[in-house]
Amino acid sequence: MDEEKKSGLIAVIIVLVVFGSIGVIAYKMVNKDKYTYTSPSGEDFKVEKLSIGYSIRSYVGDQPYDIRLRNDPKNLENITIEPDIKNKILSRQTIYFTIDPKENLTSISTIGAMEISNIINRRLGIFNKETLGATTEFANNFTEIANCNNITKIIGVVWLRKGPETRVFSEKECVIVQGTDEWEIVRAADRLAAQILTIMS
Repeated sequence: MDEEKKSGLIAVIIVLVVFGSIGVIAYKMVNKDKYTYTSPSGEDFKVEKLSIGYSIRSYVGDQPYDIRLRNDPKNLENITIEPDIKNKILSRQTIYFTIDPKENLTSISTIGAMEISNIINRRLGIFNKETLGATTEFANNFTEIANCNNITKIIGVVWLRKGPETRVFSEKECVIVQGTDEWEIVRAADRLAAQILTIMS
């Protein structure tokens, strides 16, 4: 092979390597905010970072739903959650999301309630539950009162509150979504939402 052909071949190889590298970098840049999360049952969920929070592609049967949460599944793995606590919610027709007015929580805490409510209420048509906001005791004339004493076979209660540990658990049939601060309450609520959608166990 003469020098001219050898130089031409080297130039072609360099061009291919450069364009291949550019392609790999471009692919990584386009997909840097996307990944696939695999549930304990082996089901894959597409996760994409948004300007605020994450979109998670979930399926109920063959129907896809893009669920929005403030936190992605990887950020929820260290939260303790009671196994199958979702059944204490999904077995009821009406779910109250309640806070204690004495805790002086801001609207941040209600983000968690809204994220779970959006999944289970009638809007998406997945679980078709009636969801209502409440306080554990009288706060004003416009807010219903609901606490763990109000639970029946039809009515369920999810109490969002502060506590020493971020976790999701129950006191008898009352579901407690607990965080060390208000953003941790949101993170605990997202952990519960992930169990309801079987993204996580």
